[in-house]
Amino acid sequence: MRRLGIVALLILGCTSGLEASAIDEKGMKPAPREVTPNMPKSNPVGELFRYNFNSGSNVLPFSMMGKLALGGYVGSDVTQDVESKLKGNNRAGLYQQLSLVVYPLRSRFDGGALRTSSTAQSSVSPKKISLNAISVRAVQSVGARFTDDAYRLVFRGNGYYRGRSLSVGDNHFQVLGYNAVDFRFEAKSKFQVSLLQATSFSRLQTGNMSLFTSASGDSLAFNGRFYSQGVGNEPWLSKGIGMAIGFDRLFKIRGFGTFKHAGRTHYLYLGVKDFGFIHMPKVAVQSRGYVWDASMRGLSVAGESNTNMVGLKQAVVNAKELQLSNWFGNQRDSAVSRLQIQDQTRSGMVLTPFALHADLTNIKVKGQLFGMNVTYLNVPGYRVSGRISWEKTLMPKGEQKWTNLSLNPYLAMGGFDTYDLGMAVNFETPIQRMGSTFFRLDVRGLEAWVMPNKQHGAGLSAAMIFKL
Repeated sequence: MRRLGIVALLILGCTSGLEASAIDEKGMKPAPREVTPNMPKSNPVGELFRYNFNSGSNVLPFSMMGKLALGGYVGSDVTQDVESKLKGNNRAGLYQQLSLVVYPLRSRFDGGALRTSSTAQSSVSPKKISLNAISVRAVQSVGARFTDDAYRLVFRGNGYYRGRSLSVGDNHFQVLGYNAVDFRFEAKSKFQVSLLQATSFSRLQTGNMSLFTSASGDSLAFNGRFYSQGVGNEPWLSKGIGMAIGFDRLFKIRGFGTFKHAGRTHYLYLGVKDFGFIHMPKVAVQSRGYVWDASMRGLSVAGESNTNMVGLKQAVVNAKELQLSNWFGNQRDSAVSRLQIQDQTRSGMVLTPFALHADLTNIKVKGQLFGMNVTYLNVPGYRVSGRISWEKTLMPKGEQKWTNLSLNPYLAMGGFDTYDLGMAVNFETPIQRMGSTFFRLDVRGLEAWVMPNKQHGAGLSAAMIFKL
């Protein structure tokens, strides 16, 4: 029964993983660099706390994504409405991240922050590597690329399509979660080394899959390839461990074109976050139509094998009760044998959902300040995302308990979604024993928060930033 559920496009198996999953800013994209021209330059800044949630799809509405992730009933009127808007190449994804600094936490609250002056910082040789902070982090990522007929099979059921063949085709679904301990260092540039421990992993891929249901609803014909991988109920320490790195590098560019003559300086930030691998020693693999390396190592297929159409005759379930799960429940043994599903346990490496980003800031046009960002996130269904933002900084009048307030409305394209309108707010205020402290709130996909049944995705990011 468990293995045959795979043939039913274990999309449902993957979407169930969404209950513990989700993304950075909306559309699956990592947050922009927090260092801006408004931030103090004498000391490095770091995040005490950050939470990111990002979801997106080019076809599934935000309300439906929320129900899939958190649980809830999705009515037939909703699935039918989505069916009329399918795009052939559909995608969806979620990304969630929560991080908290644990060192040097004590020194921040016993007055240690006051001792970390710019003079003390400048006494450290630029060639010496120093440990700035240690933080713990939890990450969940979910990504999917699916065809129109894959959606129809999973959300509508094959009973709606009697007398025709569903060309399920090629699909890719993946769920990956892990915990991390991050060590942030600084030498000539800042970089981060992370130790990773997997908490969840499942992957499903199909190839040339098709399903025909007879007009009378008494027989099925299935063909195609698929494989599923997962760590299932393996003990916590047996699911996998790994390592990742991240770094930022700052370039200063003296303007572009006519800006160069004005002597204006732009700031270009290029970076990578969480680039690494997780080794998984025990991955349960079930497949049909694929060839694997005989060493039992590696999670990538070595080739393909021929597959034949398999027909199943149903004499117990009537047409009104026609559902793929019923077929498998009543003909499990014969179906397993005829489909020739292969079971094995393998070990291998999984690439982390790393992010590559480029941020161009401090672009001045007619007295206004703009910024640009391009991001790639290594999650199925994510497309390169671009964004342009406008920055407006408000300064206090007279003596106030805050230093400045920065508003950044923006337009983003790509990611898991198609487009997003967003607003980022940065607030700076001095806090006793911590010095200048920044609070950041980024709400992405304003149109989806306002119209969740019509728009495709939304995200939220919050952070607390201060001098280390």
